[in-house]
Amino acid sequence: MIAGGALMVVLWPFYTRLHGPTSVDEDGTLLGQGTEFWGGMMEGPSLLLIALGLAGSHAPLTRQGGRKARVGFVLALIALTIPALANLVTLSLWPPILAPVLGIGLILIAAGNRALPGLSRAVLVVLALLAAFAFLWTALVRPDVLDRIDGYRIYGLGANVLFGLGWILLGASLVRNVETVDTREPGPAPSPRS
Repeated sequence: MIAGGALMVVLWPFYTRLHGPTSVDEDGTLLGQGTEFWGGMMEGPSLLLIALGLAGSHAPLTRQGGRKARVGFVLALIALTIPALANLVTLSLWPPILAPVLGIGLILIAAGNRALPGLSRAVLVVLALLAAFAFLWTALVRPDVLDRIDGYRIYGLGANVLFGLGWILLGASLVRNVETVDTREPGPAPSPRS
């Protein structure tokens, strides 16, 4: 999860520099590859790593969350995996069409699992809001408006940089929570009742 978020953050400046700030692709190249390839690399491997990290975090995210958290977990995993595979197979950048499913899944995990640390729940909600932003930005803001305000850079800052940082923070908070739980001294054994 942390590696996927970091990869997304690191590749975004390269991609946006190659593509340019408007809807018109400036067709820049890096290492012989164009913007379609780098867009696919920015999101495909990143989302796949995030999905793998999410899958590896199944227990802390759903253990005490009941059905709501488990349903949210499955929705989030699907909403991360399908775009990741689509980006990798086509080597291009896909629009955030499953972002609403991801947002709903993350909200369900946060709402369903009150045993999660407050930071983890807060980051899940922020990630859900960033997913909603990505979807609404691409669905509602016209390309001519985007071009006037460098809208593709604004989109990338929210949907890639902040999104990647959010996954890094979530992964770190989950690792910290697991380490805290694992390193606690076991308490005295409960006395057996007659």
